[in-house]
Amino acid sequence: MEIKDVAMMSYERMWKVTDGALEGLTHEEFARRPNGHSNSIGWIAWHMARVEDRWTNMVLNKGKQLWETHGWAEKIGMPNDPNYSGGGMTPDQVQLFKTPAVQQVKDYWSAVRATTKECYAKLTPSMLDQMVQTPFRRELKVGDVISHVLCELNQHAGQVAYLRGYYKG
Repeated sequence: MEIKDVAMMSYERMWKVTDGALEGLTHEEFARRPNGHSNSIGWIAWHMARVEDRWTNMVLNKGKQLWETHGWAEKIGMPNDPNYSGGGMTPDQVQLFKTPAVQQVKDYWSAVRATTKECYAKLTPSMLDQMVQTPFRRELKVGDVISHVLCELNQHAGQVAYLRGYYKG
């Protein structure tokens, strides 16, 4: 088994957990913030899709994000800004966030997942030590990017699953 296979197994498990947690949510449940300092399931799921799009397509594929190139910003009704991904938002900014429909986030994330699968299918062990430019004005090794993204997405998947259980039992 190669590292790309292990990474894809991790993605598949994270996607399965998140998809299960999103299943059957009402828009109210998707948009509800547990308190003024926490994020809604909708915000977290949208952010997860944005993180995956940004790191996969902009950093690993060295191209543009689907957010920009496939009109997802407009479809979801948000700024067509490649840096608009939720990172660094204040609680007040999150409060103003217009939660998209569950299906819109699922559709966007499905498109992103397809590019993630294509990207990882091409990954070779020698690529793991290659340096890539990140959105944060620093270079990282491809292996570090993969580790960072999987860690972040799995943390958020746990948050989504927890909130789902809190709301639905």
